[in-house]
Amino acid sequence: MQFTFDEDQRLAAQSLRDLLDDLCTGADLRRAAEARDAASFKAACATRRERIKELGFDAALVPEAQGGLGLRPVDLVLLAEEAGRAALPEPLVETAGVALPLLASLAALDPRADAVLQAAIGGAGVTLRWPDSDLVVGIDTADFVLTADSETSLALYSVDQFELVARESVDPLRRLTQLRARAVEPIAVSCGARIPSLWREARRYAAVFDAAQLIGLADRMNALAVAYSLERKQFGKAIGANQAVKHQLANVQIKIEFARPVVYSAAGSLGGGLSPPTDMDASWLEARVAHAAIAARDAADLAARTAIQVHGAMGYSWELDLQFYAKRSWALSGLHGGRSAHFRSLHEALMQQRIELGPDQLFGRSLPRGA
Repeated sequence: MQFTFDEDQRLAAQSLRDLLDDLCTGADLRRAAEARDAASFKAACATRRERIKELGFDAALVPEAQGGLGLRPVDLVLLAEEAGRAALPEPLVETAGVALPLLASLAALDPRADAVLQAAIGGAGVTLRWPDSDLVVGIDTADFVLTADSETSLALYSVDQFELVARESVDPLRRLTQLRARAVEPIAVSCGARIPSLWREARRYAAVFDAAQLIGLADRMNALAVAYSLERKQFGKAIGANQAVKHQLANVQIKIEFARPVVYSAAGSLGGGLSPPTDMDASWLEARVAHAAIAARDAADLAARTAIQVHGAMGYSWELDLQFYAKRSWALSGLHGGRSAHFRSLHEALMQQRIELGPDQLFGRSLPRGA
């Protein structure tokens, strides 16, 4: 089947790229990374955050009936890739791709959450803390947080009901905060039978959009390595003229180009796109998500190692912007169990003969075996 993005999807991605080219440069990233506290970090990101909000991407996946744009996950995947390419400090992808869709689902179950959803569409910040973690990303710009003690419930709280403790992160632009509960009362809560499936869907969305960010990061790191290889000279000629360096950079680009359609396909499988009917085995969808996560992580890992090697001793230095993209790729690669968890999921589906892999399966609408 033919799988291409339409003009609107590409224009949205280009709009975000143009904005980030102007407002998310290496100097902008350095100012945010050197911020000593939440207030200074928020100030460093304020202009860019307002411009991004003007584009209206936060509510992209919220249904139209609830005030959002009603788009599909595949409409957001190119935006996630651009956010990764820029190592965007603000949690645009986490908010638009995971937190707000989950909040919209909670509002459909508990009407008390609808007021917060409308506030979020209007500009209020919403972040997410996973049930198996006490750390949250993006709390500096958040007013509300979605969380639960287990995946059998989902609750919405005001951020000011928690004690916030800053934690170290491998990525200084991806600020981590530990939430410590006080005597908190949720704004809205649901413990219905549908909640576990909502958490599973949220994890799929997070895995695919993280993979898209990793593709953007890998692309940016390889571009930096290529540019440096053409500038840096040894013995009177650019190091990029060396056959070994050429092969390394070409291998990275091949890895990226093979991973990119896998990620796009997984995004197309979410939200009723290429996915099978809901009464069919979930292994089919889980395997697509796992495949995308593994392919993107491997591409980003190779890109980071190669770019650092091409830059030589400078590749490890704080003065070089490459560090921001490498650190973001390392941070994203370790989420949701990392590569090993996704590999285990894919391996189990293959061993149970619930899926088939191959070029004829990548974009096909074929159904899982045994369904």
